Amino acid sequence: MKQTILTVFFAIIALGATAQSPISFQVKAGVGTSNFYGENVESDTRIAYKVGVGMNYELNRTWVFQPSLNFVSIGAREDIEYVGKANMNELYIQLPVMMAARLNLGKNYSASLSAGPYIAYGVGGKTSGEMQEQYDYSSSVHHGSKGYRFRLDTFGNLIDDKMGNKRFDAGLMFGLNIEYHRFIFGAELQLGLIKVNDQLDNLLQNSGIETFSPKNLASFFTVGYRF
Repeated sequence: MKQTILTVFFAIIALGATAQSPISFQVKAGVGTSNFYGENVESDTRIAYKVGVGMNYELNRTWVFQPSLNFVSIGAREDIEYVGKANMNELYIQLPVMMAARLNLGKNYSASLSAGPYIAYGVGGKTSGEMQEQYDYSSSVHHGSKGYRFRLDTFGNLIDDKMGNKRFDAGLMFGLNIEYHRFIFGAELQLGLIKVNDQLDNLLQNSGIETFSPKNLASFFTVGYRF
């Protein structure tokens, strides 16, 4: 999947390089927050960040086609029943394909609204936390719990002592940008549409717990430069 994302991105650049429409490239970095949303999900936010490169393919004075390639760090803090408190980090290589509507505000100013789909492939990340283990002595008078720390790879199979997250993610992305000369200041929202962990959901349901359907949600403030 990672090779597919890279191939698609560089193919888009190659096609754009042969076109007659004006083409420019940009670099961008951003910081923000991320968490999970979905059925029976009540997660806390954690710091998120992203860096990337992109292409601007001006179709006309208003519409701009904007593919990009990003490295993204997102995740959430979650208190999961029968698992415990978990701080999950997900590292993705991400390919958004955006369409932007641009409005020129002056000689050196412009604003744009953009939206489009993205696909992403998980390349790393750790999940750490504390798991509560219930215990009961032979006498019914003595009972309680104890905890132990854990640190697992976020992506991979539960039976291999990993957290069970799927590597593939996809969803929608929205952006608002203000450009001054060649500097770009913006805000972005990333809305995942795929449940990130089927294995944990199945495990909890087999234990009699309600459906657990976490999906990625992240927002960023970004700064970039267009070449």
